[in-house]
Amino acid sequence: MKVAICGYPPLVQDFQKALAVEGIEVNFFVSDFVNKRNDSPNTEYTIELPLITFFEFRRLVAAGELDGIFIAELSCSNFAKSVVQICKLYRIPKVGLYCSIHYLWFNPFEQFYWLDPDKAYVPKLETNLIDACNLNCKGCTHFAKLFTKNEICPIENFQRDVRQLATCADVLVFLLLGGEPLLLKNLDEYFKIARFYMPKTGLVVISNGLLVPSLPQKILDAFRQNSVSLSITRYPPTEKILPQITEILQANGVFHTVSDPIKNFLAMISTQGTHDPSESRRVCCGDDTCRALRNGKIYKCPLDALKFRFTETFGIENFPEATGVDIYAQNFSSLVGMLDGDVEMCYWCNEHARSFPWQVANSPKLEDWLADPDELKNF
Repeated sequence: MKVAICGYPPLVQDFQKALAVEGIEVNFFVSDFVNKRNDSPNTEYTIELPLITFFEFRRLVAAGELDGIFIAELSCSNFAKSVVQICKLYRIPKVGLYCSIHYLWFNPFEQFYWLDPDKAYVPKLETNLIDACNLNCKGCTHFAKLFTKNEICPIENFQRDVRQLATCADVLVFLLLGGEPLLLKNLDEYFKIARFYMPKTGLVVISNGLLVPSLPQKILDAFRQNSVSLSITRYPPTEKILPQITEILQANGVFHTVSDPIKNFLAMISTQGTHDPSESRRVCCGDDTCRALRNGKIYKCPLDALKFRFTETFGIENFPEATGVDIYAQNFSSLVGMLDGDVEMCYWCNEHARSFPWQVANSPKLEDWLADPDELKNF
């Protein structure tokens, strides 16, 4: 296979070597698609490949001299998503990425992923396997404290949805979370299903890690056997037993990462739908590439997918209905791209988020989630 490459220039040489091992020859760099990240606009890069425009690239593909393009950038970045969308528009037959997200850049389970031109591109998707959690964080964006411990995603539903996704979407990274996913006694069965239908997808469990010391051996083995990564969110209680957690994971060959210490949470919700959606999106999700799967539909964010429990609990009647795209719809591929823009819930997220110290809230209150608690006066 012969391809061109684009993306972040400092990564090009590394990817060029890695692709060569796979028998893929990189011949050109597409100059239209250069991502400078946060480097200075005046930064000059050395690219030891001939430069071509995207127009010239398309001509070489049409002539059969190139098979496609590889994007040397994080697969879950806005840059990668933009390039993929353009390539789909022009029906480029081969578009490749390295299946990774920023905090799992060195994940040994990651691999090259060649997109199917007939499938929707979903760079990062998350789903709740269980809604409840063993750590009642104040202002949890998944509203975990408002759910009961028997509210889980039935494994039959999970299998049905994952099977459907495998037919209609390229999901590069699939985050399995909650709530606290390690609460599930049959978590290994979810792993097997996800890996069977998504053999190349990066599977990642997001957890507070507190239950790692008590995990059954079958769950620890399932992480390794199904190439599932564990991403530990470093809350203060996690910090206290982190050495024990990492020792167990290392002894069992479970690939894991640990976040920076969590010191603060953000409250963004408003009871007034009058906010600037573009600014709200910038505050809540810098990359705008993660989508949430729930009950056969994909939502822009977990807040939109899960806010029904928030509105039920606190009697909020004026919130908009969630905007979900049915993965079983015949026109799913064309619809899911519309989530890239504003959805109605974006107007109900305050562009001025309130930061507050992380803490446990055993008796959650409405104001825990409000960017401006003074709104309670008019509620």
